Amino acid sequence: MTSQKSRRTFLESAGVATIAGLAGCSGQGSQNDTTTTGGGETNETTGTTTGSMRTDTVSLRFWHAMGGDLGKLIDSLVDDFTSQADGIEMTATQKGSYRETLNATTTAVQSGNPPGIAQIFEIGTQLAIDSGVFEPVENILPDAVNFDNYLDSVLNYYRIDGKLHSMPFNSSNAIFYYNKNAFEEAGLDPENPPTTFQGVTDAANALTDAGVVDKGTTWPNHSWLVEQWFAEQGQVLVNNENGRAGRATEIFLESDASKKVFNWWTDLYEQGQYLNPGIEAWSAAQQAFLTQRTGILGYSTSSIAPMKEGAKKNGFELGTMQLPTPGGVRNGVVIGGASLWVPSSLSQPKKDAAGEFLAWLTKPAQQKRWHKGTGYFPVRKEAISQLKNEGFYDQNPNFLTAIEQLRATKDMPATRGAVMGPFTKIRTIVEEGYVSMIQNRNKNVDDVISKIDKEATNALKSYNQKVR
Repeated sequence: MTSQKSRRTFLESAGVATIAGLAGCSGQGSQNDTTTTGGGETNETTGTTTGSMRTDTVSLRFWHAMGGDLGKLIDSLVDDFTSQADGIEMTATQKGSYRETLNATTTAVQSGNPPGIAQIFEIGTQLAIDSGVFEPVENILPDAVNFDNYLDSVLNYYRIDGKLHSMPFNSSNAIFYYNKNAFEEAGLDPENPPTTFQGVTDAANALTDAGVVDKGTTWPNHSWLVEQWFAEQGQVLVNNENGRAGRATEIFLESDASKKVFNWWTDLYEQGQYLNPGIEAWSAAQQAFLTQRTGILGYSTSSIAPMKEGAKKNGFELGTMQLPTPGGVRNGVVIGGASLWVPSSLSQPKKDAAGEFLAWLTKPAQQKRWHKGTGYFPVRKEAISQLKNEGFYDQNPNFLTAIEQLRATKDMPATRGAVMGPFTKIRTIVEEGYVSMIQNRNKNVDDVISKIDKEATNALKSYNQKVR
């Protein structure tokens, strides 16, 4: 257990509570494994699981972070899989937020009784890999799985050193929503929303001048949006090709790309056009938009379905537009959301069962259902083609915005997204840095950017010293 204790010491001393203890007992199997023989094969066309030779039932737990209607949809998908799978019984449990789900998973792994599948948010990728306690999913997926049918941009985020470590599931990118009725009342063309930073500023002023909203725009004070704007400008967040050609050792929060983002953001606030809902305040930002306090909202594509319904209930028509960029420069966006990880300490029968479920869950039929019910885009090319042929996007053009944005994304280190161990801490540093920019106007934006760059660099160095 020497190497496992070393990994645990690193994770705990790194100050990352959400992953502390992951390495403990990583070589042990679950005490609740059942004895089985053989495995099933997932039909690539129909999405059904067939051909199992199991003599006993395998029980598999799926821990996730989806609440409300999303959680109910996951429950329904899991029930459908269990009803047609041969010898696999699955249960889905919502374990709280992304961070709480990760905490629960690490505790369970340490105790020797891990779940079969755990949903981990995208910025936990490096932490999960560094823990050494998860099995790369490509090792356990059925042979019939053809990665050529998956969106390259989605796979590329979770493929590190040429190996797919986790299965993409709820994938999203950032888009902007807008109130078409408010646009029309303000004399703006509701079919031609702004595409640039300046365009959003101009539209925001037109909306407030017309008296149709209190403030022009809002979005959660969340570093994810900053990361998207880095990618659109072709700027990596960290060195070594965003941490993908080697461990990240340097961060670029003092870059020109960063200054363009924060100067615009603070300028919007000073003009009274940005409603600050708070740090990572997704719900508050959403409600400000739906109650028509603002006319434009920066958000995730994952909420198109509920946003469309919410706009209808509040008496306006919803529009979506691609992420605005400085000067119209556009290289592409970064994947957000989460993926599904399988602990390496599971017995082989459980790994096989987990592989069957992951293959089934990402079939076109399930992906279409997930996409329609949420706004998270399908991870399969076939699902998008089928929806297009069925006329879904003709009837629901708002769902197509994120997909077109993703298709236009260039494959480059900046758009593949950053991977680094202290990502959660660095996000907090960036978010608190923005608050400092707007609350302490005796300091200019560049001074605050320099401060958060130093803090983030120190976090990166501290983590790297402990992981080696």
